Amino acid sequence: MTKPVKTNIGLVQGKIVNTIGKKLQYSSFLGIPYAKPPVGYRRFQPPEYVDAWKDIYQATQEKNICLQKNPVNEFPMGNEDCLYLNVYTPKVDLIDIRLRAVMIWIHGGSFDSGSSSPELYGPDFLIEDDVVVVAMNYRLGPLGFLSLNHSNATGNAGLKDQNLAMKWVQQNIEHFGGDPMKVTIFGQSAGSVATLYHVLSDQSNG
Repeated sequence: MTKPVKTNIGLVQGKIVNTIGKKLQYSSFLGIPYAKPPVGYRRFQPPEYVDAWKDIYQATQEKNICLQKNPVNEFPMGNEDCLYLNVYTPKVDLIDIRLRAVMIWIHGGSFDSGSSSPELYGPDFLIEDDVVVVAMNYRLGPLGFLSLNHSNATGNAGLKDQNLAMKWVQQNIEHFGGDPMKVTIFGQSAGSVATLYHVLSDQSNG
């Protein structure tokens, strides 16, 4: 287990694991909530900052993926309560005060499937280059991108989820050994498209 790490909403504790290639140790924090569950009246709405907690949050297991269609049998899978992110950092002890470059990964999947699961996109390659990696879930399909001429569904909730996750990084990543002034966003497929949207959007500045 890692030492508890302070964030602006409470302490989190992860686990120490090894990279697949060089067997380097790194700290893995899985399933940190960055927004309130987008359920009930929050469905289709922009994400809201999660409330602070008092106890140490155990970030040692993956949380829900966002609701989507199972590619095998087309049945629904996942959960609406899915706005979590993972942080992977080469920093494994508190005496290491170096700040490293940060890369934020946005998964692909046509904006209607996929997740931040390390089973799909592990951080090992970047960790071995001494980089802090962050990956987030975001709402998919109609829950993430339905847009109506109505305040109940203003559209692009999934992109707004990503934006809030990036703000979380700016506010907290220094505690994980990351440099908030050296952050790069990148992605695969739809994640690459989302990266371009954020580059073009004034809402994603800073």
